[in-house]
Amino acid sequence: METAAAPQGLRFRLLGPLAGWAGDQRLELGRRQQQAFLAMLLAAPGRALTVERLGSGVFDEDNPPGNPRSALATHAYRVRRELRNHAAGHLLVTVDGGYRLDLPAEAVDAVAFDRLVARADEALAAGERPGARDLLARALDLHRGEPLAGLPGPHAAELRRHLTERRLDALETRLGLDVELGSGPSCLVELDQAVFAHPYRERFRALLMLEYHLSDRPAEARAVYEDARRFYLAEGLACEELDALDRRIRRADPSLATAARPVADRRPTGPAPTAVPEQLPAGLPDFTGRLADVTRLTEALSRPDPGAVVISAINGLGGVGKTSLAVHVGHALRGHFPDGRLHVDLRGAQAAPLDPAEALAAFLTALGVADRDLPADLAERAALYRTTVTGRRLLILLDNAAGPEQVAPLLPGSRTCAVLVTSRAWLSALPGARHLPLDAMADDEALDLLAAVVGRARTDAEPEAAAAIVTACGRLPLAVRVAGSRLAADPGQSLADLAASLADERTRLGELAHEQAAVEPVLALSYARLTAEQARALRLLALPDAPELGPADAAALLDRGPEQTRDLLETLVDLNLLQSPAADRYGFHDLLKVFARQRGAEQDTPASVTAAFARLLDFCAAGARDAERTAHRDRADDSPTGQRFATVEQATAWMRDRTALHRAVVHRACRDDGLPLADTVDLLDAMSSILFGRGYVTTVADLAGRVAGAAAARGERDAEALARSVRGGMLWHANSYAEAGEELRGCLALCDGPDRLRLRADTLKLIGANARALRDFEQAVACLEEAAALFHRLGDETAEGLVLGELAFNQAQLGRLPQARATAERCASLTGRQVSIPESVGRYYLARVLHLCGDLGPALDHAEYVLERFRAFGTLAFQAATGSLIARIHLAAGRDRATVRAAEEALPHARQVGGLLEGAVLRALGEALIRLGHTDRARICLQQALGHFRRLELTGDAAEVDELLRGLARADSAGHAHAHRMSIAADEPS
Repeated sequence: METAAAPQGLRFRLLGPLAGWAGDQRLELGRRQQQAFLAMLLAAPGRALTVERLGSGVFDEDNPPGNPRSALATHAYRVRRELRNHAAGHLLVTVDGGYRLDLPAEAVDAVAFDRLVARADEALAAGERPGARDLLARALDLHRGEPLAGLPGPHAAELRRHLTERRLDALETRLGLDVELGSGPSCLVELDQAVFAHPYRERFRALLMLEYHLSDRPAEARAVYEDARRFYLAEGLACEELDALDRRIRRADPSLATAARPVADRRPTGPAPTAVPEQLPAGLPDFTGRLADVTRLTEALSRPDPGAVVISAINGLGGVGKTSLAVHVGHALRGHFPDGRLHVDLRGAQAAPLDPAEALAAFLTALGVADRDLPADLAERAALYRTTVTGRRLLILLDNAAGPEQVAPLLPGSRTCAVLVTSRAWLSALPGARHLPLDAMADDEALDLLAAVVGRARTDAEPEAAAAIVTACGRLPLAVRVAGSRLAADPGQSLADLAASLADERTRLGELAHEQAAVEPVLALSYARLTAEQARALRLLALPDAPELGPADAAALLDRGPEQTRDLLETLVDLNLLQSPAADRYGFHDLLKVFARQRGAEQDTPASVTAAFARLLDFCAAGARDAERTAHRDRADDSPTGQRFATVEQATAWMRDRTALHRAVVHRACRDDGLPLADTVDLLDAMSSILFGRGYVTTVADLAGRVAGAAAARGERDAEALARSVRGGMLWHANSYAEAGEELRGCLALCDGPDRLRLRADTLKLIGANARALRDFEQAVACLEEAAALFHRLGDETAEGLVLGELAFNQAQLGRLPQARATAERCASLTGRQVSIPESVGRYYLARVLHLCGDLGPALDHAEYVLERFRAFGTLAFQAATGSLIARIHLAAGRDRATVRAAEEALPHARQVGGLLEGAVLRALGEALIRLGHTDRARICLQQALGHFRRLELTGDAAEVDELLRGLARADSAGHAHAHRMSIAADEPS
């Protein structure tokens, strides 16, 4: 490969799978997304690229990381670290708002390609056609397969298209010079392959047609033209160049003649193959599903790229069906490879993988080479193999590869061959390979596979049990097939019985065995090849009952630094033992998690497991408190632990995204006496201050109940009190007022003594809010006044302000409007120091009171402002409540159509929050519709609102809505009576 050396001997390849070298040593460029980041910098050497531009080029629009800037910083750090290993770390520069790679342009092969093509253009302009051809040949030799093969992201896709197009343009020019200057049979072979690979490029067909004509082979030239005409007409395309060439050939245009061209040798080049090996194992007769993967592989392998051997690499977890898929595709392609199909099991998952020299010996013997002619040296044997397969159309299936170093000697050099590799690991360093990661089957495919093994009648008879079986199998083909085989061997066993057996995670892997087939040994092969550090990581990462973990969570569990943790995670992803569905997100296949937990139960002590969860609990609690502080005061704490958040939006999103992990940690703390419940309830308290949606409040209420029970059993009074307070608050948000009141009163009884003043104040605030919902405004005022006094005593202005906001509403409901306005304004003053959730809540409380005071203009201004803030924060409950308030303000102002618009906008959010808000929105909507004359729809809205209020036992609200419905019924009756009188009058004679 021709590249110009840069200082420090660095050079990089874009014209193929991304690669870099420092002298003769190959650089470790990391995983594919990191390589995509580097490729963007290499494509613009010496130029600064902003973070925004890099992010839009590296990350797919439909699957960006949660924090693109952080992900790019990680990529930059890892690239710089590798460059630093070769005394070149200073070349990657961090500049304001982005990064720059200070690399000489000539160190990138794409630049060298462009310069050679430019020199060829100059040579052509000067009439130096042989020299131009040589320069183009040198440029084309720089290509080593598909540019940036396998790299993700929009930039890689666009650069790949550009570089491929540049190569094809250069190839057209060079082949045109070959035809003009005469290059013998090799030109025909290359042109034929170019037409096959790029059927839409008319220039290749024209050159092939002309080469046949100049080689005195008119029949072949005519066949090229007629085939092209049929193809382009079917595609609705013109072929003007071919038509013009055909006319020139027909009239024997003398300008087509080329002097001194050698006559083509029409004899076959080389001896005919003496052996046609057919080594593929038998395919599965009931192979099911994978249609998209079969199509992708078949198209790639049946239309080889003439510039290189086509290599398709299937990777995935053991038992996911890699070999079955590869064998199925291999049999489907038999007609495309008339010279045979080779197969070898490389035993990559075993302790002693197959020596490539042994595999080469088997291949060469199958191809007709005598044993005595086999070289002993691996390199010589590989060279003989490449010579033997040259010109043959062979499919080579390399099954169960350990790694790229085992595969490399087995790759043919002839572009007429194609290679299909399977491996449990990502073979990212395999040059030119197109990678197909194979995951578990889709639900319908897994059910079809079970039906194929068991019989469709049995799965149709028990559809729910069939679905439960494939779910327990994690949709892993091997597991589904083993389960099906057990059922097929015992026609009397019901699917429901097997589903029940598989439901217990502790015995599931033992149940997934039948005769010689079993899932656990397949997974154990992968586990056995792990280092001790990798195996420990796999076991500990499987402990939390959460679908995904982030790198920081994993670092806490593993007690390792961020970079070491990330390296471990990425290594396990490369081995297909972890999944990474998005940037910085890591999870398990279901059965592999079961396997890892079983290994953990055997190999890890209970004390080490408790210590791992204690680290994770500490990390989660610290992060949750930072999120709470940011959300409520728009600043992060100065404590040395925890998560940092720049905005309220980031903090609330972080808390929502981690609900599943926090739930898993809380469940574990309730079962494990070694984990502190004080930290656990601290985590719950932070969650309760941010998560207000219906699904979240139910989750937090349930968790708080569990912690309260565990704390009572352990005699931890403080933890029990706070847990009951959290549970009471969440029940109140869920509109379960009676249950909330009972829980909060129980908590208040625990809040004795001077050390529990804050918790007592919080509980009184919640009791007051609960009383307000039940329309007991006097009790609400009494509780809230005491709570406000306690917070004032504690010096917490924000908490005092929020209590005053709730107090002001209750004062207004009692008719104390001047006092209510003053209290609400004090609330807004105490909470409005900076943009935060409390600031918005304070202005919401002020808007409520102004509405009740009849000051509708300022009320609407405040409400519309905070609605936008709540949308940005993602606080659904306050978003719905504010929408409801805006509808009621419009209703009070007589703006009925505006009321309908506001209510209809708020209704979907209110339905996600609870019946009280939904009922309030429906009531406002119904009243506006009555005024607009839409009585039928108004009746439906009011009836739904009445149903919510009665279910919640809100008798006052229910009575008011019931009276609205009675008035609507009276109006309808009066209307009917009037219509009846009018009809009688119309019948009387005038």
